[in-house]
Amino acid sequence: MDTEELIKKCKAISLNGETRGKITLKSIMKEKGEKIMAGCLVGKVLLNREVKKEGFKAALLPVWKTMKEIKINELGDNIFIFQFGCEADKRKVLAGGPWHFDKALIVMIEPVGLREVTKQNFTHVSFWVQILNVPIMCMNAEMIRELGEAIGRVEEVATDVTGTCFGKYARLCISIDIIKPLIKVLHLRQEDEDAMEREEQEEGEDSVNKEKEIPMSVRYERLPDFCYVCGHVGL
Repeated sequence: MDTEELIKKCKAISLNGETRGKITLKSIMKEKGEKIMAGCLVGKVLLNREVKKEGFKAALLPVWKTMKEIKINELGDNIFIFQFGCEADKRKVLAGGPWHFDKALIVMIEPVGLREVTKQNFTHVSFWVQILNVPIMCMNAEMIRELGEAIGRVEEVATDVTGTCFGKYARLCISIDIIKPLIKVLHLRQEDEDAMEREEQEEGEDSVNKEKEIPMSVRYERLPDFCYVCGHVGL
């Protein structure tokens, strides 16, 4: 065996060693995996103790009342995967949330991409939110949406057939970042009042005239365990 042939064999051995255990997901397998994933939801229960699958199933399935069977499997760390028999059942469960187990929030998501289970994004939950004490001039869908954006990403604004939101409160469906403290009050003021306040401060006025602000309380429907001190949901 000459030197050149020996070098070639050594390079081949080194290359094989580097690629052992590495797998490339082929396009056809990716497509099959995405189809399977499209029929699933993944949920994480925000409890600091282990959740047993049988008790979890017994609590949820009678409430969901789906048309077809749902298969539930544990993935560890209080994370569960739900395999639905049809898209309608999956959409029904997503739209009917937020769901709770033992007074703890279940963060339900649609899994995305080639990602570790524990690294899925369990940070946002959709809540129906009520905003109270809304001024009459703000009781329209456009303004209510703007108010809601101060809380989170607005998914839907409840209106009547004319597109107005008259009533004791405005109601919106909002995707909430549960990592952050919940907003309990919104404060509304006019743009010209903001300018006036800056002028007063420049003139040496330290105190802010609170009468210029309109406080609007925020209520979250179907809110589970919640710390009224720090404003966080769950753990």
